[in-house]
Amino acid sequence: MKAFFTKLVGLLVLFYALLWILQCYVDFRLKETYDGVYTDWNLLFQGKINSTMIFLGNSRAEAHFDPDLITAKTGIASYNLGFAGATLAVEQMRWKSYLAHNKPPKIVVQNIDLYAFSEKKIPNKAQFLPYYSEPEVFQKLQELDATTKLEKYIPMSKYRGFQSEIWKSLCWNSGSNYRGKKRKGYLVHQASWNSDFDNFKKTLHGKSVAYSPDAFKKGWQELDQIIADCKAIHAKLILVWTPSYAELNALEEPSFSQMKELIQKKVTQNQDVVFWDFSKQPFNGNKAYFYNSFHMNSKGVQVFDTQFSDSLNVYLKKITP
Repeated sequence: MKAFFTKLVGLLVLFYALLWILQCYVDFRLKETYDGVYTDWNLLFQGKINSTMIFLGNSRAEAHFDPDLITAKTGIASYNLGFAGATLAVEQMRWKSYLAHNKPPKIVVQNIDLYAFSEKKIPNKAQFLPYYSEPEVFQKLQELDATTKLEKYIPMSKYRGFQSEIWKSLCWNSGSNYRGKKRKGYLVHQASWNSDFDNFKKTLHGKSVAYSPDAFKKGWQELDQIIADCKAIHAKLILVWTPSYAELNALEEPSFSQMKELIQKKVTQNQDVVFWDFSKQPFNGNKAYFYNSFHMNSKGVQVFDTQFSDSLNVYLKKITP
């Protein structure tokens, strides 16, 4: 019987070790690829971004700030760190990791909207899986997902439900080729207006979008942390409410207006923080500039980024001694 248990324990240890080896290999391969959601993360962790200005936020940041266009008009090297589904809490993983591996930026542009302040589940958890060894990622993941702590010590458990990532790690070519659709983190959308907003309105049944009084409590705490971080690195922080479709803005009242008032109040209490509100531009009611109510297409981005660049140039002239 003793010999049986000895063999059993040995087999279990061997199986555990093999799973660790497989997990390390999958992690390594995904960290080496420059495709899909891992491109920006890998450039960030390798310390290859180091931009004077960075853009933070959710998909509205990712889709609304074109670094090439803005750099051409301002002369400031920039990079878009926005990613889909990120609230201010989730975004901290990318922001803190950037600070840990790259030179501090001089200007931080933070996308602001009601979604950013809300509490949501982790978006596309697969994008974080190879980086559990990064403390800035793992610490925040534990706060947002209680299962993360166990996943760190049970090999391959974090990839359950993400078998496609394992397959990708075996098939993708590693190397320095950037074959993704992004350009310095900016995701180009050429699409015309789609049916997303009409479908969304149907779910409301004629009502407005309702938010509870405590819906944004966590978001304010996270914004305070970003403000503190920018102070610590002596970076200018620009809070930007980028354009969204006018009818959506109306559906989000009164929270839409109340949030902007609170942001402005926060700004008056913090030096080196400004708030630029582009939510009510003349073209916001024109579907030709949007592909859904929350995101502009490339035509809208061209107009907005020109406005943003002009505002930035004026702002920098004012603060330059």
